[in-house]
Amino acid sequence: MAARPMLKGIMVHRGEGQVVLWPRALRRMYLQDHDGSLAVLLGLLAEARPRDELQAGLSAQGFDVSEEQLSAVLATLDEMGVLIDADGDETLDEATRERHQSNLRYYDLFASLEHTSAAMHAAAQQSRVLLLGAGGIGSGILQSLVGLGVGQVTVVDQDQVETKNLARQFVYGLAEVGRPKVYAAQDWAKAYSSGTSIIPVHARVTDVATVLELGADADIVVCAIDSPEDIRLIVNEACFALGIPFVAGGLNYSTLSYWSVEPGRSPCWQCLALHRTAEAAVLPEVLRQEAYLAPASVNRATGPMAQLMCGLMAMEVMRYLTRSDPPVAAATYQVIEVADGLATSSSAWQRHPDCPMCRAVR
Repeated sequence: MAARPMLKGIMVHRGEGQVVLWPRALRRMYLQDHDGSLAVLLGLLAEARPRDELQAGLSAQGFDVSEEQLSAVLATLDEMGVLIDADGDETLDEATRERHQSNLRYYDLFASLEHTSAAMHAAAQQSRVLLLGAGGIGSGILQSLVGLGVGQVTVVDQDQVETKNLARQFVYGLAEVGRPKVYAAQDWAKAYSSGTSIIPVHARVTDVATVLELGADADIVVCAIDSPEDIRLIVNEACFALGIPFVAGGLNYSTLSYWSVEPGRSPCWQCLALHRTAEAAVLPEVLRQEAYLAPASVNRATGPMAQLMCGLMAMEVMRYLTRSDPPVAAATYQVIEVADGLATSSSAWQRHPDCPMCRAVR
């Protein structure tokens, strides 16, 4: 048990014979407290009293409890997810604690006495990310990864900065127009934080072998490119071989969507492709025809749209790196319809029995 178990910064209500813990907007816990001792203990925990002072504090309020009883209550509160180690941040140096205090306090939401917020930050600090793409989505994700203190990011892109990029790619400025994006992004990251090492790769990804080579030491791959056409199948295959997850997403007309795959745990992108082939075969005949009119592909991503997508995808990357909470997009389409009232939906897909990837790891 931690030396200083502390109540998380949560709302607590006290009523006749009960207390209500309100850790998050959508979660409330009603606990019986007939004699008021639990409310007193919660007050002591909110003060982060040393473990050996809790019994004395309770006794001073007229509640004599044994060590076994106190340990049992603390274990229950910890299982409920409302306690953290008050000394957990001490494993980090002062400069890290100061710079990343908001990140640490976010991790508090998921921390426990044993799994500290500092440990989650350390996991991000020691991680290596392969980021495919430094455009509208990739550049924004890079900013979030650097802000989270991720240790190393290999950024892969073949393009140069263009004036039209500046509407939504805020890593770049007018001075970078004409420069390869990966080098401009590296310069931004160096100026922003010395805590993240950027490895720029000015190249195009076209095959599995390239992803395998670039991702040999990575903990996760982020796919923020949409070409070649089969890029997601390429990344899917490579990540199975590497044994690491990947996160992908993008914009289609006015629909933002993102998803992730964890090889061996979740159904994969090949599964979805096989399901889609089967579903296409039973569509109405008119929809199985080539489109009569097909609009030209245009990029209509505004800065706010790109930032929304970047933030959601970066959160999913963070979940995998820190294991703060389970991924929300594993084999699940998370969708935001930006032109339809910001409607959201979530659609999971299942393993396909003919998927060679998933079948090989069962």
